[in-house]
Amino acid sequence: MIKQTKLEKEKKVKKPSKKSVKTKLKKNIPENHFFVFVSGEKIKNVKELADTLEMVDEHHFKHHANKNKNDFANWISDVFEEFDLAEKIKTARNKDHARLIIYKHIANSFW
Repeated sequence: MIKQTKLEKEKKVKKPSKKSVKTKLKKNIPENHFFVFVSGEKIKNVKELADTLEMVDEHHFKHHANKNKNDFANWISDVFEEFDLAEKIKTARNKDHARLIIYKHIANSFW
C-alpha cells in the first residue's frame, strides 16, 4: 500500500454531493448574477432556465447559443461552477435539446 503525503491529501478536491448539486441548480442566485435573455426575461437558477426554454422562441435561443458563443454554458460554468453541465449544454442543437440536457443532469443528481 502506497502512503499519501500530506501535500497529496490536501490536493485532493472533494466532489460535491449529489444533493448539493441538485440544491445548487434550483437555488435562486443574487440578482446581479441572473441570466437575462435578449427578450428581457430574467432567470434565477438552472432549473428555471430549462423551464423557460420551453416558452422561448428558437430565434432567441440561437441568439444566446450558436457556433460563435454559448451564453448558457458560460453562465452555468461561471455562476454555478457546474463545468460538466456547461460542457454538455455546448452540444445542444436546439432549445429542447438544452432542456433535456439540464433535466437529465438534475435527475442524475438524485442518484
